Amino acid sequence: MKKFLAGGALTAVVLGGMVAMAPAASAHIPNASADCSGLYVDFKSYRGGTDIEVVIDGEIVESAVLPGSPRDWAHFVKHYEFDDDTVAHTWSVSVDAHDDDKYDYSNEGTVDACAEPPAKEVVSPATPEVVAGCAVTIDDVVLPENTESLTYSKNEAGVVAALVSDQYEWIEDLGAWLPQEDGTVLFPAELLLVEEECEEAPAPEPSPSEPTEAAPSDEPSEPVAEEEPPVLAATGATVGGAAAFALLLVGGGVALVIARRRMAKN
Repeated sequence: MKKFLAGGALTAVVLGGMVAMAPAASAHIPNASADCSGLYVDFKSYRGGTDIEVVIDGEIVESAVLPGSPRDWAHFVKHYEFDDDTVAHTWSVSVDAHDDDKYDYSNEGTVDACAEPPAKEVVSPATPEVVAGCAVTIDDVVLPENTESLTYSKNEAGVVAALVSDQYEWIEDLGAWLPQEDGTVLFPAELLLVEEECEEAPAPEPSPSEPTEAAPSDEPSEPVAEEEPPVLAATGATVGGAAAFALLLVGGGVALVIARRRMAKN
């Protein structure tokens, strides 16, 4: 009987040990795969606190820490859809297990394009009108109207046309338009601006209220005649002569009066 009990106890211990070891034996099961639909990750039976990072097309789309303590078991299962199946995609995943570095995991891969991209619409920019005149600048150029596929702007170099999205592409023969590094095209300013000679403005005429100066003349000027004394009407005598004669008469009259007074006294 004692032998039976002892054997039963030993069997229970062994079975209990096997049950206790079961989670550890099936722990740390990583899985990552990708196809046209996207990236699928499945990390089972990792300890709490484990770090997980998922990168698609060079961008980190997931950086997570499994919940719980290092004594807890946790799972991480998720699917990441690719946003465009007409182009190829790269992916990578990494797991940093905190209980032992030997359980760390990393994987990466590439998925080729699964569908043909839609055909792009070919567009041609409108040619701006040439501007001619005196001292014309790029500001005088009128831009073509924007469309659902093109927008126009201008700078000192000329007129710039830009595609509104990658659904459009430039016509193969752009004529005078020059392709730029940023995907726009430029119509040079020197082909749009025609400089003409500027007419000189006429000299303003003098105002009637302002006196005009006589232009200098090379001819000798005539001598100015001396003014003659005024002549009395009817007699032809000058005014100066008449005055002298009047003084003479007055002087004579006075002398006569004085002479008579002297004769009367005698």
